[in-house]
Amino acid sequence: MAEKKYGEIMMKNVDMTEDLKKMVMGFTEEAFMNAQRPSDVAKYIRQKCDESPEGKFWNVVVGRNYGSDVTHMAKRYISMQFRDMYVLIWKSG
Repeated sequence: MAEKKYGEIMMKNVDMTEDLKKMVMGFTEEAFMNAQRPSDVAKYIRQKCDESPEGKFWNVVVGRNYGSDVTHMAKRYISMQFRDMYVLIWKSG
């Protein structure tokens, strides 16, 4: 997938419906406005995702440098960059 920019968010890899992507991007922007530490940003995003109509079992990683290899539910994965931080969100069942 080619990178696509949405305001301050740069999409890296997406396997989500458009509606879910917009919801998660909104949670991500809110998180960075309300939290300072990467762990607090991740906790905020996860809590919002778990409380959404999509239900529980979301996982979130936020940082500047990490590797990943995850198994996710279909249409429940997104990797993005917000400013100088990377955000990985996926749902496992």
